[in-house]
Amino acid sequence: MDSPPRRSGCGRMRSLRLSKAWLTLGWFMVCVLVYLSLNPSPPELPEFPLSDKAIHWLSYAWIMLWFGFIYKPGKKYLLLGLTLILLGVILEVLQGAGGYRSMEVSDASCNGLGVFAGWVLARTRLSSILLWTERLIYSGIGRRA
Repeated sequence: MDSPPRRSGCGRMRSLRLSKAWLTLGWFMVCVLVYLSLNPSPPELPEFPLSDKAIHWLSYAWIMLWFGFIYKPGKKYLLLGLTLILLGVILEVLQGAGGYRSMEVSDASCNGLGVFAGWVLARTRLSSILLWTERLIYSGIGRRA
């Protein structure tokens, strides 16, 4: 039997058995994003036109969508999105201030567009992917017992 939705700092959560694990993974992704954004020697990107912009867009879209797998749409989920946009801007400013990387307004713009894309995707059936994943995990465990 599913437990009732819980209230948390970012709005109503979906009824997930592994919510702490999913949240931990989400915040770990945010930490990796911060690390890679501020690292003086970022990893080599694939060589294709606008690859840097695509990586920015995909990173922020994925993180926003990930939290959309965990939280139901609402004001606080929107606040999380605005916080991610602010994080992207702050990281760009810090890159410029650090002297070893450059600040690019276009990168911050791609970050914001990625957050918006993740927010839109989180409003689709795709947002139930962790619910489906847990059903598969727990239905498989029940069959083995």
